Parts: sequence; structure tokens; C-alpha cells
Amino acid sequence: MIFLSKLQKTIFITAIFLTTNAQATNQKPISNADADQNVDFSASVTLAGAESSDFDGEIKTYQWLQIKGTKVVLQNPKTAAPTFISPKKTDSLIFKLIVTDDKKATAFDTVTINVAAQIQGQLNDTGITFCSDGAFNVASCGISTYPRQDAEFGRDFFDNDDKDGHAGFSFNKISATGENLPLDATQWACIKDNITGLLWEVKTTKNSAESYQFSDTEKFVKTINAQKLCGETNWRLPQIQELQSIVNYSMPLPNPNIDSNFFPNSTSRIYWSSTPYAKNKNDMWGIYFEDGRVFEQDKKTNAAIRLVNSAKKSIAKKYVISKDGAEVFDAQTGLTWRRCVEGMKWNGKTCSGYPFGGMLIESLQRAANEANLSGKAWRLPNIKELASLVDTSQPGLAIDLTTFPETPNDQMWSSSPYASDAFFGWAVHFYYGSSYYTYLEDIAMMRLVR
Repeated sequence: MIFLSKLQKTIFITAIFLTTNAQATNQKPISNADADQNVDFSASVTLAGAESSDFDGEIKTYQWLQIKGTKVVLQNPKTAAPTFISPKKTDSLIFKLIVTDDKKATAFDTVTINVAAQIQGQLNDTGITFCSDGAFNVASCGISTYPRQDAEFGRDFFDNDDKDGHAGFSFNKISATGENLPLDATQWACIKDNITGLLWEVKTTKNSAESYQFSDTEKFVKTINAQKLCGETNWRLPQIQELQSIVNYSMPLPNPNIDSNFFPNSTSRIYWSSTPYAKNKNDMWGIYFEDGRVFEQDKKTNAAIRLVNSAKKSIAKKYVISKDGAEVFDAQTGLTWRRCVEGMKWNGKTCSGYPFGGMLIESLQRAANEANLSGKAWRLPNIKELASLVDTSQPGLAIDLTTFPETPNDQMWSSSPYASDAFFGWAVHFYYGSSYYTYLEDIAMMRLVR
């Protein structure tokens, strides 16, 4: 028998109490399924749970479960980093990570994997390779007062090669009978856009000068289809965003805003699209190829035509909302957007607060600050990215208000400078849906992209 002094008994009882209390208040582990991912069809995907932790112990087991989307086969689902092959269609897959600590406490987190064709985002870059310092367009970027401009991102930056098209554009020359031609060919009838997949009519010296009221455009379409231009019989007027895809916003006046090395005989006139203007049945959308402005046109306007040919692409779901509701993935372009304009916040149901409006210099600086604070590559979109949000079918605000609620009836800044005058920058007005340039000191809203 062991005899304990009064002090020893006190110490022994206290130790038992502390041990029992510690066991009773074991802290739950933290499950971390990492950030959402955007992946291509049939891609090898790795889930990441290694950042899960346990403050007062260690993670003993990992268990991944798929809870939404096309069923995939998870390899090694009881490890921190299982893998799978993504499906061959647009979808949103959600996985749950359950972690258990050394005292059998559990916690879970979820991650969303957005699956969509990643054809360079199916969105051409602008062609802009210069930055604005507020007074001049300069070749060197990284301007501290005007940070993170158009020219510092996208194909114009990382794939700038003029051999197959200016800066980030990439084109193939096609013969009148449909054969691929070398880049140094001196005669060609069509251009294949390798980024968007669209096939474009190349104007001749004769038909480049022709003008049509909208009611007469079908005659030209029938003529080109009867000729089986480039071996195709499905020529049509382009939709407005298709037509905007070939605008080269780096060209100053008086040059036509298109790569004339691949699109000879181009003019600086208005070109028709096939997209109706929802606010007036007498108008259609068109583009001024003198500088790239996008505006509605009366159907009686005399304008030029450039036809397009493409297989129809179906996207089951254009927009995918993040699990916290604050971000939107666009399956058509591969871009992720903030759901609310700057100054407003997602409150679980809608965007609340008051939108921030500022001059371009203030907006670029705010976007750079948001990137630093969040650790995500947020930036102002370029003019084509911003215009990709325009919903031309809407009679009210020209945007999907279910996906982007409380969008202001106002203009929004892009990060694209105006080639002909550095005192201007490109913007989109989300009531009309038009793209245009405006003074840098004008006030506009901003929506961030990455």
C-alpha cells in the first residue's frame, strides 16, 4: 500500500482532473478541401486535402466522397490527394472531404470542380500590347499608378507571336476549296481562327466596297453559300460577340481595326451582326471597324458584311456559381468573375451595399489592392472579357441579373486603353450593352475577373 501526503494527493487529483478535462474538450480538426478548380474535358485532376489540420493532435484519416455531378472514379479516396479523370462534358462536380483526428473527432469541407472545354477560353484577346500612363500609350508596362492593364495579361502577353496573327491572335489561311495553306501563301479565300474555331470570309477587292441595308444581307449570304466558298455552305452573319472577337483594339485611326495581314481588303466602316437589339425592333447590333465601338444600328443603315461559318456549340450551363455564392465561373470563356460589383458584397441572397465608382486610375489601383489582399489574381477585365457578360436578349439591363444581381445601370471600366488617344479608355454600359471609349476621368463601376 502506498501512502501519499496531503500535498501529493492534491497534485495527483489535479493531474487526473486536467487530463480528464483535456480529453473532454478535444478540439475538432479542420478540414480543408482547397480552392475550387476549373478544368478541361478528360483532364487528370488532383484533389488537395493536405492543408487540413488538427490544433491539439493530428489527422488520422481522410475520406473523399463525390456528392454532385457526373460520377467519376476516385483513385485513392482515403488519402489527402486522390485523383480522377474529368468527364467529357460541361459539368460542376462537388466533393466532400471528411477528416478524422487521433481522438476520433471529425470535420468536413467541400470543393467544386468546374469542367468545361478550355479552348483558350474561346475568347480572343484584344491585340493591345501597350499600356497607358494617363497621358501617353507606352510600350513598357508595370506602371505603378496604372497597374495591371490589358497588355499585362492574356495571349497578347504570354503568346505574343506575329507570325500567325498580331500578338495573341492565331489564324490559318484557307483556300477557296477548303484546304489549309501555309502562312506565307499569297492568295487565300478564308481565315480559320485557331482560338475561337470560327471560319471567316476574306473580302475581295470587289465585294469589300459593297454596302447593304439589313434587309438585303440575306441576298449576299445566299450568294456566298451558292459559291460554296472554302467548301462550305453554312455561311451566315456573325453574332455580335463573334464579330467583336476579330477586332484588333491595338490599331489607331485611320486603320481598320483588324489584322490586315490576314484580312485584306478590310474597311473602317460599320459591319452588320445578326444580333437583334432587344430594346428596339428596328435596330441590330453592329461594330465600327474604325476603332472597335459596338453600338446598335437602324436596319436601314448602309453597312458592310463579313460572313462566318462554324459548327453550333452547345453549353449545358454557361454560369456556375461557387459554393459560397460570391463568385461565378463562365464555362463558355473559362473566366471567373466576382458576382457583385466592387463596393457591394454577396450576403448569401443577393449583392448588398453601395457600388464603388471611380476614375480609371482609382479602379486599376483598387483591383490591384484586391488581388494583394485576397491572394487571388483579381484584375479589371479587358474590353472583350467585359463585353462577354453582355446579354443582348435582355430588354432591360443587358446582363443576366439572376447570376449578377443588383448590377448598376451604369458603365463599367475595362483595363484596355484606347489606341488613338491615351486620355481615353474602353468601357461597357450595362443598360445598353454597348462598348465604347470614354475619358479616363469619367466615373464608372468595376467588376473583377481572374
